[in-house]
Amino acid sequence: MTMTVEHLPEYVRDEHGNTYQLDRETPIGEGGQGVVLRVKRSRLAVKICFDDGQPSLGDDIRERLDRLRWLPIEDLPVSRPIVRLDEPHVGYVMELLEDMASMESLCQPPAGDLGPWYARGGGLSRRLRLLAKCADVLGRMHGRGIVYGDVSPGNILVSADPEHDEVWLVDADNLRVESSPADRVVKTPFYAAPELLRRLSGNTPFSDAYSFATIAYETLVANHPLLGDLVEDGPVEYQEDVQRGLLPWVGHSDDDRNRSSHGLEPGLVLTKRLRALFEQTFEEGVRTPYRRPGLHTWADALHAAADLTIVCPSCRQTYYAFCTFCPWCRAEPPQIVVVQAHDVLPAGFADRAQHLAPRTEYLVLQGGQPVNVTARLTRVLGGDAHTSVARLTWNGAYDVTVRNVGTTAMRRVPAAGGAGRMVFPGSEFVEDVRMPWFLHFGEDSRVHRALTFMLPRRSEG
Repeated sequence: MTMTVEHLPEYVRDEHGNTYQLDRETPIGEGGQGVVLRVKRSRLAVKICFDDGQPSLGDDIRERLDRLRWLPIEDLPVSRPIVRLDEPHVGYVMELLEDMASMESLCQPPAGDLGPWYARGGGLSRRLRLLAKCADVLGRMHGRGIVYGDVSPGNILVSADPEHDEVWLVDADNLRVESSPADRVVKTPFYAAPELLRRLSGNTPFSDAYSFATIAYETLVANHPLLGDLVEDGPVEYQEDVQRGLLPWVGHSDDDRNRSSHGLEPGLVLTKRLRALFEQTFEEGVRTPYRRPGLHTWADALHAAADLTIVCPSCRQTYYAFCTFCPWCRAEPPQIVVVQAHDVLPAGFADRAQHLAPRTEYLVLQGGQPVNVTARLTRVLGGDAHTSVARLTWNGAYDVTVRNVGTTAMRRVPAAGGAGRMVFPGSEFVEDVRMPWFLHFGEDSRVHRALTFMLPRRSEG
């Protein structure tokens, strides 16, 4: 259900008698349950719930807001309700960060050339970062036994400034523990998991994962994963069928009936790892929800993909460093330094750790562009994955400056091994990337992580 501007109220009143003037012209977002509007001249927003014919809708909102008090979400970027609206409107007032916009702006492309629109949204790199942070938040919720419910672009707010990548979720009244098919199911058409539409399940972490994958594909490829040419050009019944999992998604590995002639070439914006996660979600995961990748898996893959992006010096678009030329302007790629993050096992430990899967990841450096290394790459377990621990700056020739921006010491170790040189918080050093050396984040007597620096051969000419 969608409300037009003329149907949206200009003023609403809360249960304590306070009046709010709403910005009806530019809704922040809209999900399956309601629309979110900014309050003029304030850092507040109002969610107005759609009237679905429920006589008890007001009581239902009250019950959901009361339930929120007991959910452990204080440290999560979620816009929490402050006070309920008074009749005749049903909804609530919530806190809101300034300069936030709906994720819809990044996944609803205009007609014509997609390049300028894609760039205005921050390009590939920013989209990957935003999606990774969103997956992080949802994954943390799931780890606490909380289901978001209505994961849709209208319920995800991102920084309006493309230079920033903050993510906040609205519609907190939908948060809950897992529900059963008999419970009230929250969903948005074309983002809801098939089992919700078929009334086989209530909202679960698996249904959240399906909805997130739909948003991720749409944001990266600029095309909805279900809306291929077969569905777009076929009878209206196909739209219902594809949402229920009865028709293939646009990128199905062995069924090309619903391929799409719209959007970007998936190979330009998806790594092999991301492609595999989409296939797992929209193929095996359609019928078997527990086979879908979880949100932590999505977050790791999206962060890893973002670490592989570079900026084109010619057109300023971002793309993957493994491309042989810029896919946007076809300019030659810049020279880079490849940084490998890998596990380091103590002497004699390898034979006892055969059951452990080694974790190797990469990031790339461009000349004059500092890169923050986060705990996601340098820690084996625990801690805040987004905490910056080191800053790397390559001068474009042979020198890399390494600065410790964390709270613990790290070690510069030569190729021959040994204890190496301690690098304490706040200090830095400069090293030649032509020489083999390592940056260790732990003691040799413990399992830890290290970085290796590699300067690929420069192209001729």
